[in-house]
Amino acid sequence: MIVRSFDIDEEAAQFDPYTGRLTPLGAMASAAPGSFHGHFGSLAGVTVVLYRSAEGLRLRIGEHTDVLLAGNVIVRHERSGDTCTLTVADTAGGPPMVELSYPAPEDAVDDAFDPTPFVEKEDFDLGLFVAQVVADPRRKDTIYA
Repeated sequence: MIVRSFDIDEEAAQFDPYTGRLTPLGAMASAAPGSFHGHFGSLAGVTVVLYRSAEGLRLRIGEHTDVLLAGNVIVRHERSGDTCTLTVADTAGGPPMVELSYPAPEDAVDDAFDPTPFVEKEDFDLGLFVAQVVADPRRKDTIYA
């Protein structure tokens, strides 16, 4: 499946959900929006892929963690100073499935003066983007569909 880079506009990769392998495809400016099945990026050097499979929306973090974002699974994003933490957990309890801390991106959106009102903070933070998509049932069900 083809996934789009979260960080580099128009860059894409072929993603193998079974191995987690990303094969760069280069610029995809002419590709139709519906041809993409997810986004990929890096948080603290760890590859993160949010994608849609036949089972539903999934999140792959690193080489070995792949989670179906359904049922009791929740995704939280927290920012404390210069550090963000993305947590994937089961509401039934127990330790988190994944807890990934990474340097907070520089604020590209100044709340006091924003000349581009259509830009959101999630546009510059893959962890925040993932958490907000999962928290919104409509977005969660329709993204990459």
